[in-house]
Amino acid sequence: MPGKAIGFWRGFAAPFGAARQLMSLPRAWPLMLVPAFVFGLLEGAVVLASWHFLKPWVSGLGASDGGIGHVGLSAVSWLAVAFAALVGWLVAGFLAPVVSAPALERIVTLTETELAVPARGRLGFFAEFWCGFRSLVMCSALTLPLLLALTLLEMLLPPAAVFTTPLKLLLAALGLAWGLFDYPLTLRGIGARERFAFMRRHFSVVLGFGAAFSIVFMLPCCGLVMLPVGVAAATRLYWEIRAPELSGAPLPRQLS
Repeated sequence: MPGKAIGFWRGFAAPFGAARQLMSLPRAWPLMLVPAFVFGLLEGAVVLASWHFLKPWVSGLGASDGGIGHVGLSAVSWLAVAFAALVGWLVAGFLAPVVSAPALERIVTLTETELAVPARGRLGFFAEFWCGFRSLVMCSALTLPLLLALTLLEMLLPPAAVFTTPLKLLLAALGLAWGLFDYPLTLRGIGARERFAFMRRHFSVVLGFGAAFSIVFMLPCCGLVMLPVGVAAATRLYWEIRAPELSGAPLPRQLS
C-alpha cells in the first residue's frame, strides 16, 4: 500500500473490498445483522403498540363522537396505525445506528485486527461519546445551514436547481463520509478539527467514498443493511491513507 496513489475511484470502490473482507470473517456475520435487527425490533414495537393501543383509542374516540360511520371509523383507525408506523419507521431509522454502536465498533476492531494496524488504547464510554458528539455538532453546523440555504434558493429561484442540486448531492456525500469515518476516528480519539483537516487533505478519496454510499443509501432499506460495510470500508480506507505515513514514505501527491 505505501506509495500507492489513492484518489476518487479508490474511495468509490472501497465498499467492495470491505464487503469481501466481512464475508470472509464468520465472526463478523452476526454483527452485520445487528442494525437491521434493531431497526426491525423498534419498528415492530411501534406497529404492535399502535395496533393494541392507538387503533382502539381512535375507534373509541370516533364512536363517542357519533358523526362517523362504521366504515369511516375503521378507515380512520387504520390510517392512524399507518401514520404511527411511518413515524416509527423514521424514528427507528434514526435510533438503530445509535443502539447498534457497540456492534459497529466491534466491526472496527475486527477490521483493524485483520489489517494489523497499531493497537489503540481504550478511551472509555464518556470520552468516546464526547468525541463523537463534537464531531456530529461540527458536521451539522457546517452542512445543515448550507443545505437549508440551497433549498430556500431553489424555492425562490427554481432555475437555480441546476446548480444547487449538484451542490446538495456533494454536501450529502461528504456528510455521509464524515458519519462513516466517525466510527474508526472516534475510537482513536481523533477530534473534530483533526477530522476536518483529514477530509480536506484527502478530499478526492473521501468524496468518492461518500458518493458510493450515497448511491447505496438511496436504495430502500439498503442504508442499515450496508451500514456495517460502510464502517468497515471507512476503517480500511483510513488505514490505507495512513499507510505511507506509518511506513515513513511521503504521501501521494494528490493526498498531500
